[in-house]
Amino acid sequence: MNLQVTFNGGDYDHEGFEFTVYNVAKAFPRSGPSNGETREITVNGQGFHPESHPMCRLNNTISEPTSVKWGEIKCAIPKAFEGDDYFGNVDFAV
Repeated sequence: MNLQVTFNGGDYDHEGFEFTVYNVAKAFPRSGPSNGETREITVNGQGFHPESHPMCRLNNTISEPTSVKWGEIKCAIPKAFEGDDYFGNVDFAV
């Protein structure tokens, strides 16, 4: 989608830039082993575009998704930095 911006209702930029809208609805599983042996986390939503090269970040580990579709992104779950016995939350971002 092309988007133009105006601050006075009459003058618009003429460069044109791409604006992407997406929505994250849920991610699962909500928990798993800290040893990284869980297959992957699945993020459901809409508006995901493979050509925009989304990235996954779990526990400050950045990686490419294993799969990207319009309504779903799958990300590998890394081993916890804190070790195999770690129990707690990790940051997640797409």
